[in-house]
Amino acid sequence: MFCTHCGNEVEQQARFCSKCGQEVTAASRPAVQPPVQTRPRDMSMHINILGWLLIGSGVLTGIGSLFILFIGQIFRHGPFPMPPDMPPGMPHFIGWISSLIGLFLAALAAGTAAAGVGLLQYRDWARTLAIIMAVLLLFHFPIGTGVAIYAFWVLFSKEGQDHFRTQSAQTS
Repeated sequence: MFCTHCGNEVEQQARFCSKCGQEVTAASRPAVQPPVQTRPRDMSMHINILGWLLIGSGVLTGIGSLFILFIGQIFRHGPFPMPPDMPPGMPHFIGWISSLIGLFLAALAAGTAAAGVGLLQYRDWARTLAIIMAVLLLFHFPIGTGVAIYAFWVLFSKEGQDHFRTQSAQTS
């Protein structure tokens, strides 16, 4: 803040200029800003976003699981010749392992998509399933990790818990 008479810099709470002694007018004093009131978060929007993120993550994981299942079957029954130093049962073993991994990822995809649908419908069980799926999504770096961190923020925040609890009670 500056003195309107001499231009000297004046402290915020001063009533008189320290250089010329002129009274600092109210016009030169900045208006006191009222404290900014924060809007409450729209947790309904965050739960909808999380639900759709979980559904999208489930669909993408399901596509990946189908790809792994397909590649494993091609490797097991493929028409290409195997290297001579490969053990005879190795193609079947690799196909079996890829089938297990593909089925695990398909189950993970189904659970993740179900959690997303349940969150959108505010089902009682959906919050618990979404937390479990978020823990498993932590290992899908980097996108799954980001979705999981967002899920933890939405589902563990006080506002999110209260909002989900009230909406879930209304839909039951």
